[in-house]
Amino acid sequence: MQFENPKLETPGMLEVHVKQAAEVDDALTKAIGVVQEAATEHRTGILVTRIDVGRYIVRAHPAVPFGLIRQQHERGG
Repeated sequence: MQFENPKLETPGMLEVHVKQAAEVDDALTKAIGVVQEAATEHRTGILVTRIDVGRYIVRAHPAVPFGLIRQQHERGG
């Protein structure tokens, strides 16, 4: 499992990479916990987007109501 984000104390976005399907839940739970601080600070919800197999973006997003977590899948070309 790997996280990528700018070097911020409270990142509002993380990119998550997992190699094994069994790692997904744990990795996303940890990423949501990190992003939750920024989401609370900005009073937004959290959006989890699957961008590819084993790749996700977890971010505080103003389109998601505060206190909620939404999931979406990017549609490939």
